[in-house]
Amino acid sequence: MSTRQKVTLVLSGLFITFFIAMIIIISLNFRDFGVKSAEKRAMLTAEVVKSGLTAHMVNGIMDKRHYFIDQIENIENISALWIARSPTVIKQYGEGFNSEIARDEIDKRVLSSGKIEKEMTETATKSTMRMTIPFTASAFGAANCLSCHDAKEGEVLGTISMVIDISDVRGSSFTTVGYTAILILLIMFAVLLVVNKFLKPYVNIFYSIRDVMLAAYNGNYSGRVDGGDLSESKAVAQMLNSLLEKLQKVFDEIDKKVYIFVQNKNKEISHDPLVNINDTIDKLSEIYKFKQTIEHDENLEDIYDRLAYVFINKFKIEDFSIIEADTHSGIKKVVYSVNGCHCDLVDGQCRADRINSIVDSTIFDNTCSKFNKPDLQYLCIPYSISNELNLIISVVTQDKEESYRVRNLIGLIEDYIATAQPAIVSKKLMQILNKMARVDQLTGMFNRKYLDEFAETAIPQALRSKTPYGVLMIDIDFFKMINDTYGHDIGDEAIRIVSRVIKEAIRSSDVPIRFGGEEFIVLLHNCDKAHIKDVAEKIRTNFAKQVISAGSETFTKTLSVGAVMFPDDSESIWKCIKYADISLYHAKEHGRNQVVCFEQSLIKNEEMKNSF
Repeated sequence: MSTRQKVTLVLSGLFITFFIAMIIIISLNFRDFGVKSAEKRAMLTAEVVKSGLTAHMVNGIMDKRHYFIDQIENIENISALWIARSPTVIKQYGEGFNSEIARDEIDKRVLSSGKIEKEMTETATKSTMRMTIPFTASAFGAANCLSCHDAKEGEVLGTISMVIDISDVRGSSFTTVGYTAILILLIMFAVLLVVNKFLKPYVNIFYSIRDVMLAAYNGNYSGRVDGGDLSESKAVAQMLNSLLEKLQKVFDEIDKKVYIFVQNKNKEISHDPLVNINDTIDKLSEIYKFKQTIEHDENLEDIYDRLAYVFINKFKIEDFSIIEADTHSGIKKVVYSVNGCHCDLVDGQCRADRINSIVDSTIFDNTCSKFNKPDLQYLCIPYSISNELNLIISVVTQDKEESYRVRNLIGLIEDYIATAQPAIVSKKLMQILNKMARVDQLTGMFNRKYLDEFAETAIPQALRSKTPYGVLMIDIDFFKMINDTYGHDIGDEAIRIVSRVIKEAIRSSDVPIRFGGEEFIVLLHNCDKAHIKDVAEKIRTNFAKQVISAGSETFTKTLSVGAVMFPDDSESIWKCIKYADISLYHAKEHGRNQVVCFEQSLIKNEEMKNSF
């Protein structure tokens, strides 16, 4: 069986399965719809009968109720309708007109249990549903049943049974299912035709590639791929054929050179391509060992140490620096240096990074103005690691001869850099992910995970050094109203504005945290009560001045702040956060748009409220 036939068979099987599933689902949905419609009609009819009988009884015309029942029974799709009295009603009023007693076991069970029962009957030509509904006595409805009946509250007074014809629903469902089945079959047939049409040329090129590769596997590289009529397949065939031609020429040349080498023993080994290939394999082996080693290194610094080891011990480079350059921010960082970086690129623009080309002082003196050792030679080589990161290898030599030697090593250096590139990107990504895991993406603030780590590491140190922290709990007033009125995008903008206001009001040593939703925590490092109050008020007043845009509208909002001193109010940072939350809650309860500093009385008030 060919690949195309297999694909067609699989698609046909999937379509048939889909077709059967769709027909079953549609059929079941129609049947369920018909049953539920009949149930609703039965319940509505029962309510009408109940209300009518109640009206007849209240008006004293129960002896004329059969006219009312007959009219109800004549409603479309109601095949039969009858009433059965309970033993209590029969005892009080008799069996009634036309022997209103239980006709079958269903009536008896409903009179006994007070629960609705239904029964479906389906034949080849007709579908009906029998439904029996109880009437229960109640003194709390529109009419007081107990005023006329010797019965208890909730006791079944009788039942109404009806048989509803739902054949029309079944007929319409069959018609709809039929049309749907025809439509699905047509769609599936069209899809199969389209798939077959587009699949055929690709299958043909697959078989052509297979035949050519099989011939190449057996040593025959003269075969060529037939690309067919499609532009895509022609392009693939052209690339493969070009590659095969190159391989054929290379292997022919290698064969000739090997033959010459064997026959001419005085030829230099380097003239033999196989020897060159062997040298290349040796180099690749070394690079592979390097790759295996750095893959198990724990962090990025270890990888840079490995690169430095290769530069020092394999390439014998004595003075060099490895520099990271962030392509977005332009920030540069020396991550490894033997004798220190000899240029001012960290505080300025690196020429090699800017032009993305090697900067060599042996080609032109004073090429780079950032190099500050005029008596030395330099060679700066940029490497693109990712869209966000470049590496600059800055090599400093004592003379031009050493620079020439290093320049000849650039190919090997590039091999090692390229080998290390995935590991560098991976470790760099892990650094970014670790930072992202601790930073809220919406605001750029730290998140709850960072707070947990901070509480575990920095807070015990603060206790030992007796360094106080001010704890602010900040919440936007009526934040839900923003989301409900303007949408969550505007709500997010309000949160970003709060975070900006907080960052502008605090110092670099302070810790801003998005605690969750519209709640923020700020840990003010080494502050007193006056400072925490000043910062909280500054945040509150500055935010109240911010104008938030929502399309053509603008509005302003306020926030409330709870403030606590650690460790004065508690030596547990989590208790301080709880106390700040209590203070914030107090601010919310007493007018909002204010700063409330924690006092022990707030805990007592909270406990009193909880006791109620």
